[in-house]
Amino acid sequence: MKFRLRIPNLVSSTVDTRLQQYHPVLDGSDVVVRNRWNLPPNTVALIGRRAVFVALDLLRWHWEQDFGGHLFLVVTSADGRDASIVEAGPLHANGTGALVPYAYPEEAFDEDRLIDFAPEVIAPPHGMDGPAFCALVRSVHLAYDGDQRYRAIEIPFLRVGRDSNSYAIGVLLAACIDPRAIPRGPREALHRELLGYPGTEDPVHRGNFGIYPGAPLPLEDGATALAYHTADGDVLAVVIGGEPDDSARLPDDTTVALDRFGRCVLSSAEAQQRGLPQRRTEPPAHLRARRRFPPDPAPQGACITLLRDGVPVALAPGDRHRGTIVRRHDALGTAVLQADDAAWTLPLNELGVELRDPKRVDALVRVGNELTVGLHRDRHPKLDAHGPAAAGDLFSGRRVHLPRQVHVAGAAAIGAATLAAAGLTWWALRRRAR
Repeated sequence: MKFRLRIPNLVSSTVDTRLQQYHPVLDGSDVVVRNRWNLPPNTVALIGRRAVFVALDLLRWHWEQDFGGHLFLVVTSADGRDASIVEAGPLHANGTGALVPYAYPEEAFDEDRLIDFAPEVIAPPHGMDGPAFCALVRSVHLAYDGDQRYRAIEIPFLRVGRDSNSYAIGVLLAACIDPRAIPRGPREALHRELLGYPGTEDPVHRGNFGIYPGAPLPLEDGATALAYHTADGDVLAVVIGGEPDDSARLPDDTTVALDRFGRCVLSSAEAQQRGLPQRRTEPPAHLRARRRFPPDPAPQGACITLLRDGVPVALAPGDRHRGTIVRRHDALGTAVLQADDAAWTLPLNELGVELRDPKRVDALVRVGNELTVGLHRDRHPKLDAHGPAAAGDLFSGRRVHLPRQVHVAGAAAIGAATLAAAGLTWWALRRRAR
C-alpha cells in the first residue's frame, strides 16, 4: 500500500492510493508465476517487499519512508521456469476478516522495484533434498484452514491477530525448518523498513495447517525421532534429534548424520523406508474438528498441541499443568513437564508464542524448574514459576501484555467507585462549610 502526498505551491495536498488487482485464494489452487527471480529449480526462497510507505513531493524535493514490509515465499518448479507464490493477506479488501492465502501481483511489484531485499534461499532441512522440501512447503500451504484473524499491522503479542509475515514464518516452521535456521534479516537491504517485518515473532501455529506431533520414539545413543502428522493422521515428516554434529542409528540399523543443531529431517517416504514411525498416532480432537475458512476466524488461531504421555491433546483455555521440567531437547524444540497426572511434552517455540513471551519461556523451561503452564479462559497466558526459579523470574524482564477484559472492567469499576467516593466527600465537606 502506497500513500503519496503532493503539496503544490504549499497550498493543498492530496493522498493517492495505488490500486492493484489482488484477491484471496480460497479454492486450494496454486498461484503460479514465471520465475523472474532466476532462482534454481526446486528452490524455496524468502522475499521481502515494501507494504506500507509514504512519499512526499515538495517542489523539487522528494522524500519517502517505509513503515512495514511484507514477506512471502517463492517455490520454484522442477524445471525452474515457474514459481509458486506462498503468501497470505486479509479476506476483505478493507483489511478485516481472516488471514487467508492470497494472490498479490508480486511480478508487478518486483518490476516497480518495491523489493526490499534479494531472495533469501531457505536451505532444505538437513536430510531432505530440494524436491521433497518444495513439495512439503506447498502441501503445508495448501492445508491451511484460514481460522486465524488478520491484523493489518501486527504488534507482536499485544494485538490479537496475525499478519502476512506471521504466515510466511509459520509455513517454514510447519515445514520442519528449525527456528534458528530462519534468516533474522536481509543481508543487503535495498529499502529500510521503519518497523521491520511485524508478525515474524508471532508465527501462525502448526494447528492451523492441521499438523501435530506424534509420540516420540527413543533411538539408540540418546537420539529421539519425532513424527509430525497431517490432520488425517498421515506422516508429514520425521525429525530426528540428538547431539550437534553427531549421528543417530535408526530402526533399520542404518545411521544418519545430524547437523549443527543436532537435527535430521526425513520425508514421509524415506521415513517409512527407514522404519519410522513405528506406530500410528491418531489426530487429536481439536484438529479433527478444525474449521476451514470460517466466517468468524479465531483471534489467536488454532490451539497448540501438547503430548500427554505421548498422546496429542490441545493446550485449551482453562488448562493448568503444574510439574517439574525433567528433560529438554533443543534439537527437537521440546521439553517434558512431569506432573502428578502425566508427563507433558511441550513444544518450546509454539509455547513461547502462545504464552506471548518466548524469551521468558526459554529461560524458565529448564531442567529442574517447577512450573505451572496453562491458559486462562480467554487464552491469556498462564506461566508461573515455583521454588527457586520464582525468585529469578520475579526480577527478570518480561513482555508487557494488554490487560484482559476482566481486568479492564475491574479497574474501570474501581476507578469509577473511587471518583464517586471522592465526589461525595467533596460535596459533604462543601455542604458542612456552609
